[in-house]
Amino acid sequence: MALYVPAGARRRRLVLIALAGLVIGGVVGFVGGRASAPGLEDEVAEVQELAVDAATSLQRIPIEYEQAVTGEGGESTETIISALQSAERQLDDAYSEAIWLTDAARSITAPAFDVLTEHVRDGDEPDDFEALIGTLVRQIEVVFNVDVEGTS
Repeated sequence: MALYVPAGARRRRLVLIALAGLVIGGVVGFVGGRASAPGLEDEVAEVQELAVDAATSLQRIPIEYEQAVTGEGGESTETIISALQSAERQLDDAYSEAIWLTDAARSITAPAFDVLTEHVRDGDEPDDFEALIGTLVRQIEVVFNVDVEGTS
């Protein structure tokens, strides 16, 4: 004995099944998307990594600067200034990504690059230059709440 199901009831059942599948798929997609989306901790960690990279780049420069002052190793005033500019761009990238930091935070470290460039142009003592780099690295550590290994 076959049961006759009117076409309207079949259509209704098909629409309800399709809607239920759409709702379930939407909920599963939303939950999965939220679970895999980067959180605030991930964003902070990325910014901190950028800041550490900039500080690490700065820590390498005193060796090159000493070579430039003594005329060894093929380093020059321009290569040192270029290295400072590169480190400054790295730090600017960190500041750009750190939307929670104000311009006041940037003003803590920004003037140091001009001072360092002036020291390079004047050919000041490598020990003084290294001390200024160390101060800047410590400022980066404070602003970005990081610990840069090997800080002088």
